[in-house]
Amino acid sequence: MLEDIPDSPEEWKSEPPFDPSDADLAVADAQEQIELMRRWFLARYCDPAEETPYESREGGYIWIWGGPYDPMEELQERFGDLVEDEVIDKLANELYRDVGWEWAPIRSVAEEYYDRFDLEVEDRNDPFSRLRDRLREALAVLELRGPEVVVSQLPSMVFGAIISALEAYLWETMAYWAKSSRDVLRGIVSNMPELKDQQIKLGQIFEEHDGIEKRVMVYLQHIVWHRWEKVGQLFKAGLGVRLPSTKAFQEALEKRHHIVHRSGHDQDGNPVAVSRQDARDLAQAVEDFADKVYDAINAKITEEAFKDLT
Repeated sequence: MLEDIPDSPEEWKSEPPFDPSDADLAVADAQEQIELMRRWFLARYCDPAEETPYESREGGYIWIWGGPYDPMEELQERFGDLVEDEVIDKLANELYRDVGWEWAPIRSVAEEYYDRFDLEVEDRNDPFSRLRDRLREALAVLELRGPEVVVSQLPSMVFGAIISALEAYLWETMAYWAKSSRDVLRGIVSNMPELKDQQIKLGQIFEEHDGIEKRVMVYLQHIVWHRWEKVGQLFKAGLGVRLPSTKAFQEALEKRHHIVHRSGHDQDGNPVAVSRQDARDLAQAVEDFADKVYDAINAKITEEAFKDLT
């Protein structure tokens, strides 16, 4: 298996990026798993010094291609259900030593638009309506009956699904407005550092102008929608809307991380408890948050920033 892995990291940046099969990972020993995961990671992420502009006045790197990305988070997201935590931890620590906690996406990967992840949002009310449907369906799972060993896992599953529903709501909302309003699109391009600071050659102006919506959609596809500071900046830039407080979701995100990536245990091996009421409370907090965002956007529709929609 390892003899098929190229020696040079430059060779790993293949098109499409290398992605090991679950079957190969299942039969690989720990060292082989590390090498397969390393190849997967280095086919997608690089030292930000390679391709990411640095501006000391802005406090460091300008992440124009997305990011920064934490190796542990990305490895757990892809391999957490297939590879033991200690194996992932070992590789993540090696990557931390090599570059640090913050990695940039390889430009060719960051510029790719994934049609399979495209959205069909036809009405501005759809994202909020879909969120409420998802929350209702998730909470219905709590009423399922069966063996206790199975039923006891339901609150954790629902808890994670609720956070995912919130992320989907934010993504769908911003994607809808970016596609529907040239003013929102202009606000994103003009105010988000990752886009406004990109240099364009004179000969590329018309090509870039014609493809500006797709470039923004590529950018949105690579946003991590639970990085509240970045998401808040995006909503302010494009929609002129200040997000409500996300403080209530900080602990929930940490719990979701342990549920998804550590089989319901924290980094010290202690079980993470999630009750049915915890899931219900989180669902209510998410709906309240989304309701405030929805109302704030609707209040902007008749304002100058949305003149092309009135």
